[in-house]
Amino acid sequence: MSRVLSFFRQLSHLSPKGYENEAPYKAEEKDVGESSRKIPRGIPYILGTEFVERFSFYCFQGILTLYLTQELKFSDRWATSTFHAFMVLAYISPVFGAMLADGCLGLFWTIFYVSILFAVGNSIVAIGAMLMSVRNMTFVSLSGLLIVALGTGGIKPCVSAFGGNQYEKDQVKERHMFFSLFFFAINIGSILSTIISPELRASVHCFGKRTCYPLAFGLPALLSIIVITLFMCGKPLYKIRPAEGSAFVSVFRCIFYALAQKFKNKEKEKRDHWLEYADDKFDRKLIFDIKSFLQVMWIYIPLPIYWLLYEQQGSTWILQAAEMDGRVLGYNIKPDQMQIANPILIIIFIPLFNSLIYPWLLKCGLCRTPLQRMAIGGVLVAIAFVMTGFIQMEIEKELPDLPARGFSELTIINNSPCNLDMKGVMNNSVMAFKAIVLKDIPSDAEIEWEISPSECSATNATHRKFSLPTQFMCMMVALANDTIDIQIVADSKIKEKTGEPRVRLHFSTDFVFTDKENASILLRGPEKYFVFPDSITRPSRVGSTDYCVMKPGLYEIYLPFNETAHQETSIGIAEFKNGGSYVVGIHQNSTYNVSKITLFITALYNSVHILYQLPQIIALTAGEILFEVTGLDFSYCESPESLKSMVQGMWFFSNGIGNALFIIIQGISPMKKRSHEFFMYAVIMTISMFLFAILGHYFTYVDDRMDEKQVE
Repeated sequence: MSRVLSFFRQLSHLSPKGYENEAPYKAEEKDVGESSRKIPRGIPYILGTEFVERFSFYCFQGILTLYLTQELKFSDRWATSTFHAFMVLAYISPVFGAMLADGCLGLFWTIFYVSILFAVGNSIVAIGAMLMSVRNMTFVSLSGLLIVALGTGGIKPCVSAFGGNQYEKDQVKERHMFFSLFFFAINIGSILSTIISPELRASVHCFGKRTCYPLAFGLPALLSIIVITLFMCGKPLYKIRPAEGSAFVSVFRCIFYALAQKFKNKEKEKRDHWLEYADDKFDRKLIFDIKSFLQVMWIYIPLPIYWLLYEQQGSTWILQAAEMDGRVLGYNIKPDQMQIANPILIIIFIPLFNSLIYPWLLKCGLCRTPLQRMAIGGVLVAIAFVMTGFIQMEIEKELPDLPARGFSELTIINNSPCNLDMKGVMNNSVMAFKAIVLKDIPSDAEIEWEISPSECSATNATHRKFSLPTQFMCMMVALANDTIDIQIVADSKIKEKTGEPRVRLHFSTDFVFTDKENASILLRGPEKYFVFPDSITRPSRVGSTDYCVMKPGLYEIYLPFNETAHQETSIGIAEFKNGGSYVVGIHQNSTYNVSKITLFITALYNSVHILYQLPQIIALTAGEILFEVTGLDFSYCESPESLKSMVQGMWFFSNGIGNALFIIIQGISPMKKRSHEFFMYAVIMTISMFLFAILGHYFTYVDDRMDEKQVE
């Protein structure tokens, strides 16, 4: 397992060292060029394995939150909590995967067996997405999620270390090149998956649905099988080392023994450090290394807070993007595609920071140590969440207000040429082809309404008595045969998690819908939709449909000519924008030569553009470079050689703890607005970085610790 942290080497030549501890890197540079060996023949297979595995995982991860909300019908809170529970397992399991590799199976066989586990989990989720029953779909999908998390956790710490093992010790330059390519493969896999997976999810229709999650999950399942095949093809070319024993076991045995001896010998000889109580059983070098390890772990205390914010890119930030307008030059950016900016910016920012920003900061006397850089990076992440909070505030202005408990909201849509005088819970007038909203109507009260038309062919008043059993109700008024026709239907004012518009039709036409015919109304635009009337007493010219989720854009509307054909000329054009809920009123009366459509907006469309997320993504990515990349480099330099794998294990573990913190906060937070939660996370991160700066001020770097050891 001591080989697992070799992955940090990819960062050692990428991250500038604006601090004193550069000796290990300079020492290695002397070896560069001394070896003329070629690249090990197994490396292309290892790089291919990592690329395909990461592509598969990011395909899966990118669409998970939307799958939970759209297909499994989870609430936003349950969906984000489930996503982060998945991430908890995915980042805690690497510790056990590394222990398995070093203590039992070795790196090669650990990668092989957990890759099978990963493929099985992906396949189960893909099968679950095909099921029709939400209950069965949920059980199968969550079971697959559990297996995927365990599988990816086992692969994560082993592939990079296995690749590093293919090189000889003096192949420093070649090994650096491998880790650069390894890092590049991860980010290219992330970029491609962020483009492809959302398209498979949203642009392909299967199993009678407008989406195709089985295909979107089926691709990672297929790729995970390819990973196993590709990895095994290189077996004759690999250098396969046996397991050498786990450092975890020795460290914890020493720590527990020292604590036991300390409490057992309270009154006896005092030691300078409590770990020294174990010197009668454990080697002094191990004890010194554990001291260094624990000092690094002390700095790790605020690290989970960083992950608490960072991992929300895949959950709350996607849900925010779903409430924004994604139209750009005729293309509709999907909510789960915005995260493509992060890996692209990483590839741009790493050389930019190394060549320009870090030298400039050093010249100005700023950010001279890695801990200072990490603190600034954490503050940038907090700033990113402040930006996120302000954007969310603008989005929340467009969200419909929910009626208070015990009250309902009634939308009255007048899809007729009549002016209406309405007497009921209150007196109102509704002009022809207009709509009004009546709020705070008692839900349990049965109210009698008198509706009197004027300035049209209808002359008689209509009476209706009804209650409002749901939060939102809709009264649709039409004119048919010189009589006012009234429909009372349940309504909803929600925004689709995909960000797409919802459309329902209310019509009064010359065409008569009968029991014998199954005629439809055609909406032709970015896609074709054949909408069949359902809320109608046949035969009738008047009726309505349920909400239908559509692609945003301009649509021509064609009325039926007969059961199979539509009229050649459209009755009108309507535009449906992202996130909006619409009722299209269709009024046709050839007797009076009237043919008209009216668009009623029942929930506002998304007006905040999705590209407004770019500043927060840029700030987060800059913070990631300063905090995460520098943190990996710092951890490698400051941790003892024998326990570097332990440090990487705790790095992964801290990510799992951060995701667990999100679940806890979601469970206990009283905040009802997501914008308030974003500001809360920014405050938590700022406080955490203040604590981090204090801990960093008292941190003793490795050179100072070595001096202390020599004095001893």
